[in-house]
Amino acid sequence: MNDRSHDKAMAELFQADPSYAAELLAEVVRDGSADELAILERLLSVAFATREVNLIS
Repeated sequence: MNDRSHDKAMAELFQADPSYAAELLAEVVRDGSADELAILERLLSVAFATREVNLIS
């Protein structure tokens, strides 16, 4: 069994196929519950969050 978390695996999937992530989001917004949308939003934020880079040396 792999040692990565479900969130990390889903983030990697969404990063590899952003069109799938967009299609899934549209489907959940259209047909899903508020709980499903909250979970997907969390997963998408993990996948696509930009990290602040400290440029001060």
